Amino acid sequence: MIEQYIILIVILVFSIVQSIFGVGLLLFGTPTFLLLGYSYSETLWLLLPCSVTISLIQVISEYNLIKAKKRVFYLVIPTLVLGLAFVIIYANNINITRIVGVLLLLIGVVRFSSKLQALLSLMVKKHIQIYYIMIGIVHGVSNMGGGPLSIVMSTIYSKREIIRANVAFVYLILAIFQLAVLSILNNTSLGSEVMLLILISLASYIFTNKFISPKVNDKKYVFIFNIIVLTYGVLAITK
Repeated sequence: MIEQYIILIVILVFSIVQSIFGVGLLLFGTPTFLLLGYSYSETLWLLLPCSVTISLIQVISEYNLIKAKKRVFYLVIPTLVLGLAFVIIYANNINITRIVGVLLLLIGVVRFSSKLQALLSLMVKKHIQIYYIMIGIVHGVSNMGGGPLSIVMSTIYSKREIIRANVAFVYLILAIFQLAVLSILNNTSLGSEVMLLILISLASYIFTNKFISPKVNDKKYVFIFNIIVLTYGVLAITK
């Protein structure tokens, strides 16, 4: 019973974060469940349906703001599928938690350093196709594509609404293909509790969009967000 309550709280809290900024549910939910002892496949089965729910609503309501449609399909999806299939097949030989930890630390360090952000933005502009391919690989093997994805969208677009809409669209496509790969290669399936988690995510989005998002202080959020990223990174590496 306590375990179920923990799952509900994790989904609720990080659904609120994702509802505001487009990332959070997978970025923080993944290391949380891995640290709690869930396998990578089990973690994905818990998180992806909720991520799809929030992303789908955001995409429907902000579809006119989405620009990054074509590149997702021919650059990100192939590497995502290959990366996820590799991890599922060789799950017993890979320490996913530490991989997630390393990537979180890298994301956190980049987000704290304006110089690294400027350098990365320059690299993204020059080699954006390669960067999209890397996002597919990173997301497939670790579910951590939200960090680099938000960076590339922030480089291309300036308004938070456009960034959030494009991140949500890519997240939606990635999650659909992740669920497809899991259905084919993994024996685990969606449990009955997932429907409750989906409803929680939906309620979180509706409530957050109406009462919380308009009052969010971006600068204060960014600092707290970065601290959480680094903390999770350290915990995942040292586990």
